[in-house]
Amino acid sequence: MNSTTTEYNVLTLPIDTTKIIALVLTSIISIFFFTNYWGKYNKSYNKNSLKNEPIEKSKSGLYGNIPEKLELIPQTDFKWDQIDPLKSYPFKNGIYKLNMGIKNLNYQDWLLIEPTYLNRIENKFKIINNCHPDYPIDKDTRSSTLFITDEAYEAVIEFYNIVMNYMLVKYPTCFSSNETEITNLITNESYPRFGKGINPLKLQEYLVENIEEDFIILLKDPTKIHEKNGEEYFFKAGVFAFAAGFDPLERFNKPLTFIHERIPGYVEKLKLSMNKFFNRISSNQFVTRSNWSIQSHNKFYVDDNNKGHNLPEDHIQKPIPYNEMKFNEYYYRSERQVLTKLPKTEAIVFTIRTYLIPLSEVKAEGKEVRERLIGGIKGFPEDIARYKRASEWGPSIIQYLEEDN
Repeated sequence: MNSTTTEYNVLTLPIDTTKIIALVLTSIISIFFFTNYWGKYNKSYNKNSLKNEPIEKSKSGLYGNIPEKLELIPQTDFKWDQIDPLKSYPFKNGIYKLNMGIKNLNYQDWLLIEPTYLNRIENKFKIINNCHPDYPIDKDTRSSTLFITDEAYEAVIEFYNIVMNYMLVKYPTCFSSNETEITNLITNESYPRFGKGINPLKLQEYLVENIEEDFIILLKDPTKIHEKNGEEYFFKAGVFAFAAGFDPLERFNKPLTFIHERIPGYVEKLKLSMNKFFNRISSNQFVTRSNWSIQSHNKFYVDDNNKGHNLPEDHIQKPIPYNEMKFNEYYYRSERQVLTKLPKTEAIVFTIRTYLIPLSEVKAEGKEVRERLIGGIKGFPEDIARYKRASEWGPSIIQYLEEDN
């Protein structure tokens, strides 16, 4: 249409040479100005790319390939040790139903800093470095919590870039930067601004020191396509320092179904829908789900307790008598999981934020919370109650929650 219009104008209008020359000169000057101005703007923008301004579109190599249409608003008055932590209370007063239970999540709410920050990263650091006092000196927690495969290298680098810049932009009172480093103002430690050229295992260790969340990176594996469940996503890298009742090493480099199949009803009710969802999630989509349970200790990493499958096959779970329960040693545990896809490598990432709270504090939340928790415990079907070991602690915990004091 434009070419037709141009031809019509040339054929019908009187030719004014002066105007044409002026028009051409104006165009050349405009192009020259635009090119030079835009080049200077880009250089200036790259240099100051991580100032506190909203993220509106993808800036490959600048913000670590943050997807389009995601906006991040800097929390300029944020005081990490004075905010109220999220209350992760997903239990309901009713019959338990096994489903994905996912909800859309605003990008702004993905990674959190709460007053537990220093405690959580300290615990995680000690677990992945085999120096946590809760575990025997000869227990190799590092091998069971820190993972990498060769094929996940690029995904880890991409995840590192996105996460570190997310923290820098969202929390300007907690992170600062220069051209080469990002400084954590809470711990006073500095880290590479970008992950390229750095061992991905080391990048994962850096992430442990900067975010409370565990993270699992999953990729398709063409070499396993002919194996059982080989078309699924595989656990290829990550940090799982706060595992809640299993050894993550046993699930490393395994497909989704292998990771989840011990959950009663997973294969029959969730396998198909979960695989479909993993295959269609987009890089600008964030979804969240939460789970919960109760444990008889305050450990973050647990591979030999919490879950019923850690018990002998012939073990019969019996209710623990009320007078034998040490309620001050029981903790409410919840995981806030967030799922997304990395835009460049198309890896799926789970971030897992663990809440571990004395049961007495949950009870003190008030009648409404207590009643929902009681209903949630009563609503477990038999197989889920065995899986969570609620057949043991459930009856006495219900009695404890029903008491006013």
